[in-house]
Amino acid sequence: MTVTFLLRRSKPPTISSVLSLAISSFSTQCFVGRTSSLSVPTEAPPVPKKIPFAISSHGITRQDPYRWMRNTDDSDFIDFLKRENSYAQAFMADTETLRRDLFSEMKTCIPEEIVTPHERWGQWFYRQYIPKGKEYPLLCRRLGKVGEEQVVLDWNQIAEQYGYVHIGVCRVSPDHNYLAYTVDPKGGERFMLQIKDLRSGCLVPRLEVNGVVSLAWALDGITLFYTVTDENQRPHRVVVTNVESDGRGDTVVFTERDSSFCVDITTTKDGLYCKW
Repeated sequence: MTVTFLLRRSKPPTISSVLSLAISSFSTQCFVGRTSSLSVPTEAPPVPKKIPFAISSHGITRQDPYRWMRNTDDSDFIDFLKRENSYAQAFMADTETLRRDLFSEMKTCIPEEIVTPHERWGQWFYRQYIPKGKEYPLLCRRLGKVGEEQVVLDWNQIAEQYGYVHIGVCRVSPDHNYLAYTVDPKGGERFMLQIKDLRSGCLVPRLEVNGVVSLAWALDGITLFYTVTDENQRPHRVVVTNVESDGRGDTVVFTERDSSFCVDITTTKDGLYCKW
């Protein structure tokens, strides 16, 4: 598969992300010089508690006193985040107008549409772009150079459904009939698998599968391999499914039991084999 975004797991750019990067790079020069004039809160910044926790690996033991913060449901952790956010808001209070002006100014320098060149895969040409007035991109394709363009996936529609969207990975089947992708609807980096029939434009009804990390298609176009995470968010298991089924017959084909290793799955460059 040679379509750039379909081969990447990274989050696609949005208008806000481009602006945030620009503002963050500028803020160092802009704000350091005016630190003395900021309305710094009188209270000291919050400091997280330390809980002794030893980790031993390869004969070496190290301490991680902040290990407890991995449990994002911990009431102490949630309270710490609230106090930290309150402190940050108070610290940056007198820069609100400046930040808003910077955002507006930089936005005028960014094209209203962000478009990637078409990339050919077989007889199809794929591209990704952010339409004017939209926050998220569309993945589109056309058959040949003059075919009518089709929307394969619209991030904006998914964002309207969930109020947020983060697409983890996309994979088009070798016969171009299906799109398998993972979506994080809550911002917790826990992705669920969805499969779209590109001929009908509808999602394939399936049992919900969460904690999916990577995807790889077999040559037949209906067999899909995917990896899932354990309770520590470690990709540890490879599962195979028939995308034309409801998912009840999904089969585990490999499990990595050593917690120091993760499992990833991909296809060889010629597309003939899946490997993990």
